Amino acid sequence: MRRAYMGGVMAAGKPVVVEGLVCAEPTVMAWEDGERERWWARAAALEHGREQDDWAAAVAGADHLSDLTPEQQSWLLVRGPESSARALLGKSLVLLHHRQQMDVDRVAVARFELDAWPLVLRDVSSGADRLGFLVLPFRGPEMASLVAGWLRHLGSARLWARLWLERHAELAASALVPAAVGRPGRPRQQAEDALRHLVARGHEATVVEAAGRHGAAALAALRAAGTGALAARRDEGGVRLARKAKAKAWTLPEIRLAGGEAMSQEDVERLVEALTWSRLEAAPEPAPGDPAPDTGGVPLAVESTEAPQPFVHPAEPEAEKLIADCDRGSLAAFGRALLDAWLADGMQAADAWVVLAQAHVGDDTTMDVLAPLVRSWPPRSRYARAIDGLAVLATVGTDVALRHLLAIEENMSGGPTNDRATAYLTEAAARRGLSVTQVADRLAITHGLDTGVTFDYGPRTFTVVADEHLTAFALDESGTRLARPPKPGAGDTNPEAYEQFLQYKKDLRATAVAQTARLQRDMLARRLRPARDVREVLLPHPILGPLARRLLWGEYDAAGRLARALRVAEDGSFADIDDATASTDGMLGIVHPADLGGDLKRWARIVADYELLPAFPQLGRPVVLLTEAQRAATSLAGFRPVASDRIVALLDRGGWQGDGLSQRPHTQLARALPGGLALVAEISPGLTRYSMGNPAEQRITELWVDDVWSNHLQPARRVPLGACDPAALSELLVALHQAP
Repeated sequence: MRRAYMGGVMAAGKPVVVEGLVCAEPTVMAWEDGERERWWARAAALEHGREQDDWAAAVAGADHLSDLTPEQQSWLLVRGPESSARALLGKSLVLLHHRQQMDVDRVAVARFELDAWPLVLRDVSSGADRLGFLVLPFRGPEMASLVAGWLRHLGSARLWARLWLERHAELAASALVPAAVGRPGRPRQQAEDALRHLVARGHEATVVEAAGRHGAAALAALRAAGTGALAARRDEGGVRLARKAKAKAWTLPEIRLAGGEAMSQEDVERLVEALTWSRLEAAPEPAPGDPAPDTGGVPLAVESTEAPQPFVHPAEPEAEKLIADCDRGSLAAFGRALLDAWLADGMQAADAWVVLAQAHVGDDTTMDVLAPLVRSWPPRSRYARAIDGLAVLATVGTDVALRHLLAIEENMSGGPTNDRATAYLTEAAARRGLSVTQVADRLAITHGLDTGVTFDYGPRTFTVVADEHLTAFALDESGTRLARPPKPGAGDTNPEAYEQFLQYKKDLRATAVAQTARLQRDMLARRLRPARDVREVLLPHPILGPLARRLLWGEYDAAGRLARALRVAEDGSFADIDDATASTDGMLGIVHPADLGGDLKRWARIVADYELLPAFPQLGRPVVLLTEAQRAATSLAGFRPVASDRIVALLDRGGWQGDGLSQRPHTQLARALPGGLALVAEISPGLTRYSMGNPAEQRITELWVDDVWSNHLQPARRVPLGACDPAALSELLVALHQAP
């Protein structure tokens, strides 16, 4: 029996609106003690190299700051002509291309104050999480409206908004009351959020006084039940905001109760209505970021895509009660029917609750259906729906759901949605008290090798085994190993088993390749595992075990430095470089050859003697080992010419960044290293990303290390190469040396 659903929830009454209110307070600077001096001190970090004779003319002929090179921008804002700088700041409509944007803007604000506001407004509007702290010393109505829109951000913009509101509470309240009692819409919602935050932080008297200055009608509207900023927030803690009714005629299957009878039509409609309130939880606390870390320098800013992500809010009490009485399989099938109906209806945003509702009604089969959809939505620009789907997978958190999350995170090509997948995976793993690496180990499929695999022809049965290289073989009833079972004969009643074995062999090989690639990524990213996990999880695993036994492991200290290398002995214990049994309860990682330093050759002989052939290049991979003198040095000399096409490939696909602009070729490459550093390569004569017109070869004239946030313009070399992670540095140097 199938039932028709007519959905919809009655909307609440219209909110009280008071129009025509304005806040006429002027915008002023409101520095905290020593703040302006700290911002101006960042001028020392804005190196611009040797001042050129034509810079003043370039500034005079510029229409926008972005018309200038990064060197010229730094020079102008730190020590250039004040009148020219103020004129260009006043029409800062085009984004700058400056790696040290935080410092550029802080110095501009410290030197030019209100005249720098157009620059700040443009930059924070394009990157509130990273640059929103720049608003803090400005006090005015425009700033209040701006930061009110940041309070629901997941990243640092939420912290910057809170800091600004509490720092300028009186002005904020006065500036936001007009919008909070104005016409319904996003500005009103954001203003109510901001005033509600002020009240929660102990500024209720300030808000009431500000509303009173706008008149009794404004104060009454603000306190109106259900909509006022002084009322309890209605979309948290299980209290629901009213939604506009919208009828749907979706044909859905019946729901069976645990006792076997069908749920009544009335209860189905009540359940669907309750599910329409499915939503994400509030942003996780605390808000990430720090505008003035103790280390000084660059503020700590976290993008929303990289911040902790919200899980799906628990189901409404009414939904929970109805769900508890249902047969779980029948309920999950009903949920998938809802999902199918929504997809067929064009994925209307108003009904996107259907995706989040799967966290309440779905099962593992639902996760199998949802995961491919999540993968398909970003290429179709359905980013919000993809994020909802990731939230559902993380909230459900079963083995099946997390396997899908792992596959999504591993196979996405990068970008904000992939960052969110990583964040959700990290949080879902943390719910189990594990890291993502530990979850991936535990959820690695076994293809039945741990319990035994057989293929039954009917009268004949073949057992499947795998060798140390994870190649599948069949054993006949006498125990003889066969590369493949014989083809079915006339007396075999299940001939399909032969093709099933061939497919099984392919699937096992594919899993072995995928796990090998994952372990290699673990080595390159230095992902660590507790030693007990290597012993109790990896080594007993029928697929991970053979791979792990052929690798060299290492015990790493809290700073991520190799303390000692260890191999897995035949009995599953660990042995050190002297072949002595080593006990450890520390953190183990897969050793990169650059970590071994002078012990590399000795370990290579040991590995060869024991015939440990890793599934991917480990000790035999190309490596650059620095001498003690090179580690102490702050730069290295260049080396043989490199093909220009190879440099372009590094820029396009290798993660390197160049310093060129549309009018200027790249003469410098930079690639991030762990620990906030970057490897910088100076190249000559320079090139563009387009091969046309480039010389055939480039000469790498110098290699040096700098802070990753720097524009790499300073003539001094301050960071010794020994400060770099040796494995990460080796990989980058190899990438440059291997250029054809």
